[in-house]
Amino acid sequence: MLDDIEAGPPDPMYTLKKWADGDTCDQKADLGVGIYRNEAGVYQEMDCIKQAKVELSKQSLGHDYEVTTGNPEFLHHAARLIFGQDCSRLASNHVASVQTISGTGANHLAVLLLAKCIVPQPKVFIGTPSWGNYKPMLDLVGLSTVEYSHYDEIERTLDFPSILAAIASAPRQSVFIFQSCCHNPTGADPSPEQWHELAMALRAGDHIPLFDSAYQGLGRGLDEDSFAVRLFAKLGFSMIVCQSFSKNFGLYGERCGALHVLCGTAEAASATHDRLRCLIRWEFSSSPAYGSRLVNIIQSSAYLKQMWATELSAMRHRLYKLRQQLHNLLSKVLKTPGHWGHIIEECGLFSWVT
Repeated sequence: MLDDIEAGPPDPMYTLKKWADGDTCDQKADLGVGIYRNEAGVYQEMDCIKQAKVELSKQSLGHDYEVTTGNPEFLHHAARLIFGQDCSRLASNHVASVQTISGTGANHLAVLLLAKCIVPQPKVFIGTPSWGNYKPMLDLVGLSTVEYSHYDEIERTLDFPSILAAIASAPRQSVFIFQSCCHNPTGADPSPEQWHELAMALRAGDHIPLFDSAYQGLGRGLDEDSFAVRLFAKLGFSMIVCQSFSKNFGLYGERCGALHVLCGTAEAASATHDRLRCLIRWEFSSSPAYGSRLVNIIQSSAYLKQMWATELSAMRHRLYKLRQQLHNLLSKVLKTPGHWGHIIEECGLFSWVT
């Protein structure tokens, strides 16, 4: 029976990663997995992480399991980082927060919650091109998906009319997956004014936004990159927010993330938190502790928190400088046919050219 198991479908990212790791050329450039690399093309550990590791070693916390739903202090800091320190929804206990296996785990847990606990099951709308894991995750839990155009490949910009049209045509109480900043893989995000317009359109259809925040701080700034999430929270939306600390803390392999579900009442948030506890317990029991402890140490220290913000700002400005250099190379040095202005209009780690 076990000999009859079929191989899984190919994954281009898995294949590219294997090829890149096995390439011994000292001039190779890994353009597969979305990782911030330094001028030498290798992983760069942040100085604030180095100091947090020293502090963590002094605490001698050992390697015991965390509680099923995650470290409460870490979740406190995580929620305020994405929603803002003065978010009234947090103060009113309308947010159910749990720790996850990075942003991927947060997205999986979110769609599992939708599949198992929302009746009738909602349709989930995904803009394309987008992160390649969304649809397989949704297929895995049995949710039906609808794809629409997120990006205009002719104009090389956000396809805003297509997004509005998809919202207008969707069945009531559908779910729309949005990336809050630094869109993967296009780098094309809505403007603040467009986010306002999207909010009004979603409210008209009583739709639920699911925000995926994997790059906060690497686009326009920590507050700017959470604009959409904070706007929708202020407007009173029920919504889901997936949060990753892989990129903005450089904790890729530590799998550190959080899931936040905003509800209409504190009672609903409490029930949702308990349901998430069950789903976590039944699937993976608890999340890794090491990365979240490092984030917690940094966010609990004014000195380390400022060091982190400064380092993140330097990374963000370097990314923009690289975009300017690429734009100059293509348009002025090589005089490559085409229009390349979109490269410096986008933000984050990605750009889309076909």
